[in-house]
Amino acid sequence: MFNFEHLDNITRQYMLIEVEQAIKASQLNFSKRFNGTGLELYPGLLREAVTNGTEATLAAALQQHQCFNTHEKRGAETRQVPENAATTFAEGEFNAFYMRGVCHRALQEGCMVQVYRAKASDMHRKGSELIEGNLENPQRVLLIIRNSLDGSQRGLGMPAGSNSGLSIRLTSTRIK
Repeated sequence: MFNFEHLDNITRQYMLIEVEQAIKASQLNFSKRFNGTGLELYPGLLREAVTNGTEATLAAALQQHQCFNTHEKRGAETRQVPENAATTFAEGEFNAFYMRGVCHRALQEGCMVQVYRAKASDMHRKGSELIEGNLENPQRVLLIIRNSLDGSQRGLGMPAGSNSGLSIRLTSTRIK
């Protein structure tokens, strides 16, 4: 479970703005493992989680509504979709919109954001350890996250997508 330090009503409002913009621009990241139900219900389930829930409630809703295919084709093989697919996807997506909301808020408040470990893990990626504590300009972070829907194209210095465990928080450092 993530520890989102600034998940309050103010951040949720900015998160919801980001969700609505992504929906309008057809830029939501739909899981490649979604079935028809997932494709149909995901935008509403995401809105609900952003408004009143967490990454865990989003994962539970995706599971409850059976939004994922049971099997997937990988090359010539057909494999079972991992049991944790909903959790992994929900964590990555909720965190992405949380970071977008924090950046939006930081811009309004005129402060920098900082990379921090929001989810405890026994094994940290070396790349993650190197960026923990970095101060970042929220405009830059927001643009990077918006332009890398699944997190794979964020580049060095940014929390990656699913499974990174890193997020961002507000700081008292003013934007220069």
